[in-house]
Formats: sequence, C-alpha cells, structure tokens
Amino acid sequence: MDAHPLEQGLQRPALNHCDMWIDSHAHLGELNDSDLTATLRDAAEADVGIIVSTATDCATARTVARQCDRHPMLRGAVGISPFDVIGPPATWYDDLTALLSRRRIVAIGEIGIDATNPRYPPLSLQQPMLEKQLSLARSLDLPAVIHSRGAEQRAVDICRSIGVTAALFHCFTGGREALAAIIDRGYYISLSGIITFKNSGLRERLRDIPLERLLIETDTPFLAPMPHRGKRNRPAWVRFVGEEVARLLGKKKGEVQKQLEENFWRLFGKAEGMENPRHPSTSF
Repeated sequence: MDAHPLEQGLQRPALNHCDMWIDSHAHLGELNDSDLTATLRDAAEADVGIIVSTATDCATARTVARQCDRHPMLRGAVGISPFDVIGPPATWYDDLTALLSRRRIVAIGEIGIDATNPRYPPLSLQQPMLEKQLSLARSLDLPAVIHSRGAEQRAVDICRSIGVTAALFHCFTGGREALAAIIDRGYYISLSGIITFKNSGLRERLRDIPLERLLIETDTPFLAPMPHRGKRNRPAWVRFVGEEVARLLGKKKGEVQKQLEENFWRLFGKAEGMENPRHPSTSF
C-alpha cells in the first residue's frame, strides 16, 4: 500500500523562526482525512506552523490522537468538556491517561466549567469532572486547557486549590478582575477571533495581558474573525487574530509571532521534552 501523501514528505512553505502563526485551539475531530489534509495545506499556506487539535470527549480524544500520530503539524489536547460531562464511558479516566502518553499530545483539554449556556449540564456536574481532570493534569505534570466562560474566577480558584501550575484559559472573554486572577496565578490567556470584532471589550483589555502570557486561537469551526465573521472558521484564519493583536498593540507582526511561539513552547514544550525548538517539522 502506498504511503499517505502527508507521510511522503509533502512540504509546507519554509518559514523563518519568527514568522509563523500557531493556532492554539481548534476542533478538527469531525474532519475526514481528505478534509483535514486540505485544512492543513490551507493553514500552511497562511504561515501557520502548528495547530492544537482539541478534543471534547473520549471519542474525539481518540480521533485527535490518531490525527497527531499522522500529521507532524498537529499537537493535541484530550479531555472531556463541560458540555460532555454527562454519561462518559466508565473507563474515561484510564482512556484519557493512556491517550495523554501518545505522541504529540501536549495537554489535557478542553475541560472546564460554563455558567452562561443553559444547554450545558449544571455546574454541580461540571465541576467534579473538571476537578478530576485537573488532578490528572497535575499528576502527569501537563498543562490544562480551560473553558471558563462566565465562571473565570471560579475556574481559577479550582485550579489553584488542586495545585495546577500550568493552564491556558482558552477563548477568554472575561473581565479585568478575572484576567488579573489568571495572570496572578501564572496561567496563560488565549484570544480568539472575538478580538477582531469592533464591539468587543477585549480590545480594551488587551494591554492588560502581558505579551509573554498570550496565545491566540481560532476555536475552529467557531468564531471566525473579521473579515470572515459568520463563516465556518478554519486554522488558516488565525493570522487575522494575530495581525489584529499586533495592530492593537502597535507592534510589528514578526515581534508578536516570535513571542507567541516562545509562549507556546514554554507552556506546551515540556510534554515533548522541548523547551523552545525551532520548527518541529517541515511537513504537514
């Protein structure tokens, strides 16, 4: 059988150390292999060097692990999201533990709590699952990717009580007090396409985030940035998030790219025994 084209050394554009974007949070589990290949090619052509494929339950966690095995451009986060805490398989803890040892799996996530969406299970069910997964992250010395919409302070307090030392609060939309609490604990903030929306309060709070604690994301397939707002999002469009961050901060694009890459490896590199490599791969 012929090797998969991505395993035959299909090359992405050569990038200098400081001119790639990293999408720190995308949901790619529903893509078949052909669509995933096209998505990665599209991203590479937009100077995206790394994408974190993020799970929400045990089924997508297995998919993420398979994707990361196949595609060097990907890193993975596996976990059970607050939306999916009802009825996980009885073996979920052992399943996640095993997946967290797989190649290119760098974090446990997406996990967390959500106090804003009535479609989510009650917090009384969300919080115990979050606590168990945070304890797993702590025991394995891995970062956690946190969903905390409407419950940012509570999520920070839970992380602190369990002793989590590394966490990324993804798609942050909270206020200044929540932001300060996250930063004070040494955790990281990830901004999505919302930062490109003209009416977003995040634009005013951006300067409150130390650049060395910042990452960016698409949250694909959700929250497409301007000028594509309302469309199905894709990792290639993380550049619009990064470019807007650079514009709002009055910094050069390359300076922001370099710092974001350093931040990524500081947070996630330990899982691979890498503190700050150059580009981990030149293929998809």
